[in-house]
Amino acid sequence: MDGQLSSSLSSSTVPGILQSSSAILQSTSAIVQSPVRAAALTAPAPGAAPGPQTPPPIRTRRFGIAVRITLGLSVMALLVVLIGGVSMSSFRLFRAEVTVLSTNTLPEVITSAELHGSLQKLVAQLPQLAAANSTPQRRSIYDGLVTELDSMQLLVARMRGLMKDNHGDGHGDGDGKERDGNVRLLEQTRSTLLILAATVADLNAEVTRQIDYGDRQAEAARALGRLATSMESMPETGAWAARIGALMARAAGAMQLDHLSRLKGEARAVERTLAELARLSSGAPDPTGQMISTVQEELFSLLVAPGGMFESAIDRLQARNRAQALTGQAQVLVETVERSTGALYDSIRDQSAERTDALAELIAERTRTVMMLAGASILLAVGVYFIFRRFLSSRLVAMNRAVLARLSGNRPVAGGAGGTVPVPVDGDDEITDIGASIRYFIDEIDRRQQALADNERRFRDLVEGSIQGIIIHRDFHALYANDSFAAMLGLTVAEVMALPSLLSIVAVEARQSMIDNYDHLLEGGQTTPRRRIRACRPDGAELWVELTGRRVDWMDGPAVQAVVVDVTREVEAENALRQSRDAAERALGELKATQASLIQAEKMASLGQLVAGVAHEVNTPIGITITGASQLQALIGELSDRHTANALKKSDFQRFLSDGMEMANLILSNSTRAANLVQSFKLVAVDQSSDERRAFLLRDYIDELLRSLHPTYKARTALTIDIDCPADLELDGYPGALSQILTNLIMNALVHALDPEQPGCIAIAARVIDGDMVELSIADDGAGIAPEVLPKVFDPFFTTRRGAGGSGLGLHIVYNLVTGRLHGTIGVESRPGDGTRFTLRFPRVTAAA
Repeated sequence: MDGQLSSSLSSSTVPGILQSSSAILQSTSAIVQSPVRAAALTAPAPGAAPGPQTPPPIRTRRFGIAVRITLGLSVMALLVVLIGGVSMSSFRLFRAEVTVLSTNTLPEVITSAELHGSLQKLVAQLPQLAAANSTPQRRSIYDGLVTELDSMQLLVARMRGLMKDNHGDGHGDGDGKERDGNVRLLEQTRSTLLILAATVADLNAEVTRQIDYGDRQAEAARALGRLATSMESMPETGAWAARIGALMARAAGAMQLDHLSRLKGEARAVERTLAELARLSSGAPDPTGQMISTVQEELFSLLVAPGGMFESAIDRLQARNRAQALTGQAQVLVETVERSTGALYDSIRDQSAERTDALAELIAERTRTVMMLAGASILLAVGVYFIFRRFLSSRLVAMNRAVLARLSGNRPVAGGAGGTVPVPVDGDDEITDIGASIRYFIDEIDRRQQALADNERRFRDLVEGSIQGIIIHRDFHALYANDSFAAMLGLTVAEVMALPSLLSIVAVEARQSMIDNYDHLLEGGQTTPRRRIRACRPDGAELWVELTGRRVDWMDGPAVQAVVVDVTREVEAENALRQSRDAAERALGELKATQASLIQAEKMASLGQLVAGVAHEVNTPIGITITGASQLQALIGELSDRHTANALKKSDFQRFLSDGMEMANLILSNSTRAANLVQSFKLVAVDQSSDERRAFLLRDYIDELLRSLHPTYKARTALTIDIDCPADLELDGYPGALSQILTNLIMNALVHALDPEQPGCIAIAARVIDGDMVELSIADDGAGIAPEVLPKVFDPFFTTRRGAGGSGLGLHIVYNLVTGRLHGTIGVESRPGDGTRFTLRFPRVTAAA
């Protein structure tokens, strides 16, 4: 063990040595600063060793260990703070530059690149718009151009917003001048784009006219072809037909001309030819003249009339020439935009490159600074290490060797005379004080060991005289026993020590648990809780003892110490108390059985009352049905006799039909009434007797129950029962329990609350609350319940009509059914004269029993 301790101490780090030194200094200071308390704590008992030596005083140092450590750590902390400040400053500058690049420069570069890309799409689509030859193609190209122009306008607006937000971010006059130049280029681009948008709109209008005029020209050409085809089928066409054919061919050839002046000349030549045909038709005889006149009019309408083929061709050529001019103008504008956006992109890219280079230079500069400070910190740490090792750790290691030598039995001294390990006392700092304190503590330990031996003797005397039995054993062989333990067994201490095994005085059924507890104590070493066992004296008498065991080291080995207390009288008293409790529990069980039988009898009495009422109610419709059936039988017999005697008259048959229909209606209505009543009674009675679980509609079930209970209150003509329940409210539970609850509450209101001679009302209301809970209330406007009676209404056998046949179990049954079968709650509200309200809350789907 000494070798392990020496290895552990010699391998300790400087912080661990510092902590140990600080603890020793604190202890020494406490002893020196509180001499009265130290003297009190170390004062020897009578007969003990002499008192302690006076502790060495602590001298004040000008430049001690604490000052050196504080100075070294302060310099290191200063360097760490300096490195942290430079790092934080560098990080803030770096983050600011990155923020400028990410929020200012980079969006400007991306936006300018997108603007340049949109311009390239615009350049590619402009010639396509001028060359469009159909309306769908023209519309598609124009929509694309408008989209690109709108996109460019948005990009320009975004760029203006970025430049406006970043107006104050420049680092110098050069940066401000470049940004002003960028703003001018951006304004030039924006104004050029506006002009370009107007030019593209004009170009689209001209292309639209060109396509429209081309369609008209094509339609006129097709009509001219149809006219030529119809002339070929004309009979007896002369020279005029050939002249007209030449005119058509000339017109068709003129449509291919791209020169506007030549096309207008051809139009005038065709007009002259048509005028000659008009004169020819006026001099030719009919029908030839008429035919020539018709053809001439059609040709005039197709060729030279307003909207004709020549006018459409002229308008088309004019629209094409204007479109070509607008295309050229648009290309010039596009080139202007391209130059300005290119210059803007180059300027922004150059600014981004400058910021990136500046950021890289900043990172390199701050990195060099941090590396220099880190190198200085490392050098300082190495210097502090060697200083601590020279003035602190080496002296503490020497002190550690002296302490280990004391543990091995050698007493350390100041000079190390006699072959002992010396305690280092050189120097003028706190370690010198620690050495003096160690010598003081070693002397104090010797003194206290002597005092401990004296205390052990006094403790032994105390144990010997204890009124509790104390036994120490190993494998149940007694190693020590005091007089109290021997007296419990009626033996002497010598006789206890001579017992072959302590298990011989323990009851047979408790021996295995004693062995298990012994093994548990030796393995775990923790004190076992107090437990009670039955023991036997050698003379055969029994006694009960309580014992607590713990593991101790006795005679160079583990053993078990037990503290034993005689509790025989307490056990006898507990047995008597237990017998009294068993008798009380049996009486309580008999009382509960009696109560259950009374509750069952009350339920059967309620069902019997329901049966009697229904039976009385059913007798009336059944009697009427029997009377009607016998009367109908007599009418049929009378009609049969008249028919047999051939004396049947029409009036007799009609009277039979009238009386028979009346008897049949009477039989049917009363039979239906009896069937409904029996069905309702069957449903309610079966539910109350079987107590099965099923799903049912609450409103329908309440109606069935009231129909079954109607015989009990039909004589009360002034009574009204109101039901407020949703028709679709479905429950999944035990209808028998609910029927018993409603029956008892309604009968309770009829018997206790409402006067049979006075008007009264019972209100039954149900609704769904809190998701899947049902609230059912039964209220009356009767006499109410007195305040002193209200808290007792659910108690068993409590009734205010004890002399009138009340059992006091009705509301108790209701409470048990609501809280037990329905898993719900029930409450009651009442004031004398204002009626009573019972409120039930239970789950819509009752949990399985």
